[in-house]
Amino acid sequence: MRIRPSGDSEWRLGLYDDVGDLLGETMRSGAIDASCLFARQILPALNRAVEHPDTTEELAEILTTPTVTVEYRVETGVSIR
Repeated sequence: MRIRPSGDSEWRLGLYDDVGDLLGETMRSGAIDASCLFARQILPALNRAVEHPDTTEELAEILTTPTVTVEYRVETGVSIR
């Protein structure tokens, strides 16, 4: 895979390099592959985590990013028959 950003997309090179460092990848294409694999695993895990009974509002805030929003909500109700 060739990665040739130009003009307004040159910022991507720094992004790919940063992600590569975080995921232990030395090639930019490897960083892209690793980040896609990570996203495929972490997004379903986040969905499960928010349903866990130990989830708190603080934890939801920590897990929230500009790309992923985690909401914490407590619902109560009373039903009279």
